[in-house]
Amino acid sequence: MTPQPLSSLAAPSQRSPLYKFLIVVFLLTIAAASAIPNYLSGNWFLNKVPELSNIRQLRAIQSSGLTLPDWQTLDHQLVEIGGHKWSVQAIAPIGETTTSPSTATLLMLRPQTWHRDLPQVDWVDISGVHRWTEDRDRQITFSIPSADASSPVQVNARFLRGWTDEQTYAVLQWYAWKAGGHSSPNRWFWVEQVSKLRDRQHTPWVAVSILMPIQPLGEIEAVQAQMQAIGRLVQSALRENTFK
Repeated sequence: MTPQPLSSLAAPSQRSPLYKFLIVVFLLTIAAASAIPNYLSGNWFLNKVPELSNIRQLRAIQSSGLTLPDWQTLDHQLVEIGGHKWSVQAIAPIGETTTSPSTATLLMLRPQTWHRDLPQVDWVDISGVHRWTEDRDRQITFSIPSADASSPVQVNARFLRGWTDEQTYAVLQWYAWKAGGHSSPNRWFWVEQVSKLRDRQHTPWVAVSILMPIQPLGEIEAVQAQMQAIGRLVQSALRENTFK
């Protein structure tokens, strides 16, 4: 028997990985050809998730604001900022009689009111409506206990000074959701994708902006602990009453 050339004996094993690769590419091409049109038309499977389950609680924030323990609401208004409706509350500690709505701490909330409403440029909108100059911008963290006694729910918020010729504020801002919060909308986006893939549910959010009047060009460090305490109350109230 005439021996076969070594090249012909090795050919099947050399071609096999190439064939497998081409088959995988072919199958992926077919899958992409069917998935991309659905994605572009809005029918992608990740978009087929239920509506917001707590839409009633989210919309209630717009009409009545948020109740915080040991704090009273002096005034509440629904204000349109950047094309979105914000709940604006003037709040003060219960029993404090010298504070007027014009000098009270402002609690501004923008809840997600439908499943395609996304956090975007809310902090820019707030800055624009107040026409202030921002400085001392930094990130601070605070946490609240979790409902199941596991690791605490952590919030990473934006803390800054906003000032005009007439008023200076210490400002605390973040997007709140049930399991945490962050000042960057990108953090919420990834939490939302995991929730869609794993639980087939949305992760509702509320934009929070707390404005505390301070002395003209005063140091925000003097009220940082108080601002964090209010932030904990807000995150806890949202978790208990809104993000059920």
